[in-house]
Amino acid sequence: MAEHTSKQFDAELENVRSSVLQMGGLVEEQITRAVEALISGEMDLIDRVIADDHRVNALEVGLDEACSQIIARRQPAAGDLRLLIAVVKTITDLERIGDEAAKIARMAKLIHTAERLHMPRIDLSHVADRALAMLRQSLDAFARLDVSEAMRVVKQDQAVDDQFRAIMRQLIPS
Repeated sequence: MAEHTSKQFDAELENVRSSVLQMGGLVEEQITRAVEALISGEMDLIDRVIADDHRVNALEVGLDEACSQIIARRQPAAGDLRLLIAVVKTITDLERIGDEAAKIARMAKLIHTAERLHMPRIDLSHVADRALAMLRQSLDAFARLDVSEAMRVVKQDQAVDDQFRAIMRQLIPS
């Protein structure tokens, strides 16, 4: 009986891990599409990013519930409990990134429907590419449970924040 239960528990943990990666992939698509929509003004793309936010939110709720159920039913040992806590923190961050993608899409809609095209053109591709690379590195580190890779990503965060502030200074008239 213990072996069967252990295999079932391992399958539950693997299902949670793969669902986190699925959620991460969806968020990555959202960010890519949001930036593309901001540049192109393509309304179908903008609406798709906004609609996908509901899917990301639903994945977060489902995964959070799954983690809670596993903790309550299985009372996992230290290593598995750390994994579940990491999952809960990760899905919270992924949901927030999805919210930011939706915010970019709503801003793109506002800019392009109001024909505010007189705004200064700023190349966002560099900072967007860097943020997407960080997201991919984070998901890869999660998939491989590579703590040192995750720490390398954290160290890159300040550089992206600095680039974002520089872009904001260019957009706001003095």
